[in-house]
Amino acid sequence: MPTSRKNPASPGSRRRRGLLALALAAAGVLLGTAQRAEALPRYTARYGQSCILCHANPTGGGMRSLYASQFIVPEELAARNSGPGEGLADFSPALSPNVTVGVDARSLVYQEEGGEGAVLAMQGDLYVHLQTGRATSVYLEQGRGGTGEAYGLVTDLPLDGYAKAGRFVPDFGWRFADHQMATRRYLAGPEGSDAPALLPLSGLEAGISPGPVFASASILEGGDALGDSYAARIMVQRGLGPLNLGLGASVLRRTGPGERLRAAGGFWYLNLGPVSWLGEYDETRQQGRLGNLAAHELSLVLRKGLEARATYGFQDPDRALRSGARHRTGLGLAYMPRPYLAVQLMGNRWDVDEGVQVPGSDRYETDLVIHFFY
Repeated sequence: MPTSRKNPASPGSRRRRGLLALALAAAGVLLGTAQRAEALPRYTARYGQSCILCHANPTGGGMRSLYASQFIVPEELAARNSGPGEGLADFSPALSPNVTVGVDARSLVYQEEGGEGAVLAMQGDLYVHLQTGRATSVYLEQGRGGTGEAYGLVTDLPLDGYAKAGRFVPDFGWRFADHQMATRRYLAGPEGSDAPALLPLSGLEAGISPGPVFASASILEGGDALGDSYAARIMVQRGLGPLNLGLGASVLRRTGPGERLRAAGGFWYLNLGPVSWLGEYDETRQQGRLGNLAAHELSLVLRKGLEARATYGFQDPDRALRSGARHRTGLGLAYMPRPYLAVQLMGNRWDVDEGVQVPGSDRYETDLVIHFFY
């Protein structure tokens, strides 16, 4: 049965546990390199490429590029490729030279300790990309509840730059597909949200990618004056022989009626052969409180289409460690048996140090995610 902790852990104990999690993740990377044998951010680490290689959106997420859907997914990621006579080449997301479509449909089946559980529609997004000129396009996304991104995009600017205007998800940290990762679930507030923490906002965004550097900045809606809400992100990627490294920093500020959020932090990746490690650490300020968020994902490719995945997340809404904190540790498998179908099974353990801002109790849960995409 779930148990609760009435007394928050001491600062020293919390620091030791955080250092232990980092050490375990680093050890996993080192051990994994002895074995030679995939917008998911771990694909960025694995291939050492920017998000625009596989997505229509330069900052990642949403609709996949033709290169990703017609080559990366069937040839590199799926356990079983389409064989002769299966006619995969007859089905393309490109309806015409100027119109491309895509879709993401995710369903979640979860079971908590004690018997509670449910089946939920996590995602149902339809994408349309209209190429209106050699370097101009329009991107439209229809999601659950009528939400989604909609913007115009200009590419081929100096320094491999781009600019977009409309509604979009601000570029900040890693855009994990797992909505329970601490840096996503608790970014907008200590109580958390099952919906994406950063819903699309209206604004202007520009970015450049000279060589190994990718940088973006945006001015967003909200506040009493232009510039009250903004986001910025920079990442540097390097390949050192078989080792891929990435290091970045990002900042976000959102203001509005009853809302004043600021978050800033760093993120990174390390990939060697079949092993990828992604991490993110953010400091948040909301309603005068300083908080910490951390997320780690360690993945190991077992064979083509199958990988093991381990995660760790931490949330503390008050840096003084007097109002409670949460840990989430997960372990499971991700499997893509054929192109455009993926299944993920995870077992998760929540450790809750109860406090004024962190209600709840320790518990186990099992998540099964079924993902159809194109």
